[in-house]
Amino acid sequence: MRLPLRQIAVYGRLGRISNLPTVWTNTLTGVVLAGGSLQEAGLPALLAAFTLFYTGGMFLNDAFDRDIDRRQRPDRPIPSGLVQHDTVFAMGFGMLLFGIATVAAVGFEQGPRAVAYAVLLASAIILYDAHHKQNRYSPWIMGLCRALLYVTAAAAITGRAGLPVLAGAAVLFSYVVGLTYVAKRGSTAAVTVARGIAGISLLDGLLMAQRGAWTATGLAVAAFFLTRRWQRTVQGT
Repeated sequence: MRLPLRQIAVYGRLGRISNLPTVWTNTLTGVVLAGGSLQEAGLPALLAAFTLFYTGGMFLNDAFDRDIDRRQRPDRPIPSGLVQHDTVFAMGFGMLLFGIATVAAVGFEQGPRAVAYAVLLASAIILYDAHHKQNRYSPWIMGLCRALLYVTAAAAITGRAGLPVLAGAAVLFSYVVGLTYVAKRGSTAAVTVARGIAGISLLDGLLMAQRGAWTATGLAVAAFFLTRRWQRTVQGT
């Protein structure tokens, strides 16, 4: 059964799909920092897996925030009645499970670390979504979610996350923590936050350039502009 375009648009808003290029460049960066390349056989599946992690996490974010959104953001899909919260919960958790299964399939020959990191990533996403309001440590959890993308991608391809991966993850963690603190300030304009999110791809590009991965770096720069273009159509915050 084909979904109507209106329903697809609703799911796009729920998943904040305009920010997905930053997730894809996170994936590339994790692989490159681990010594891999764009020719890795498992890379397309990893891109799909982390798309599921991000989109599922965004679905759960709206589902957990439905009561607050009814007061503060009534135009969001759940409070406006475009979709039921139990449907969003089911889809969100389902995407996380499929994401874990996909990482497990990619990293099967590399040992159990990739699955362990994927489970940790899913747990961090759920923890953030369920408790990020009025939680002073929520920016740290958000930073951990992004950093774990590097680590999980690296482990799925090579079976481990070496020093270059961990160092890059620390840089990404710091950037996202700072951005999230800025975003939580009520005086910060939405467009500023959106630009900061898109800037994640530029950070990825810088880290990959240091490894001499120039094609991947070019893709990261393109992803920045693609994110900014998509954010004009689908709100990314």
